[in-house]
Amino acid sequence: MSDEKLATLDTLYSQLLTVGFINLREASAAGNTEWIAAEIEFLHNVPSLIGEKNHHRHEYFWEKERTTYLQWTSTPGRETQRSRAHTFHDPFLKEMAPLIASMKPPKTHD
Repeated sequence: MSDEKLATLDTLYSQLLTVGFINLREASAAGNTEWIAAEIEFLHNVPSLIGEKNHHRHEYFWEKERTTYLQWTSTPGRETQRSRAHTFHDPFLKEMAPLIASMKPPKTHD
């Protein structure tokens, strides 16, 4: 991945953290410890991804941590969390998608 794409991804991770802290503040104000735990689990590795060149770590975040968080917000009874994820996280995740996809090495055929 080019340095320019990595810089863009770093910026998106930073913005994701910013909105994540907003969601954490809301979850805390609501006294919703399950929501707090879900936000922390989603975001806890993001700081270490800034500047990271190992594509496996970005793929893990994308395939596991992001997917788990989005599944959690999709559970019935979590409409507030789903709405906030859609409003706050989705714009950055949509921009990240092609960058993460471009990090995967080309498949080789044996």
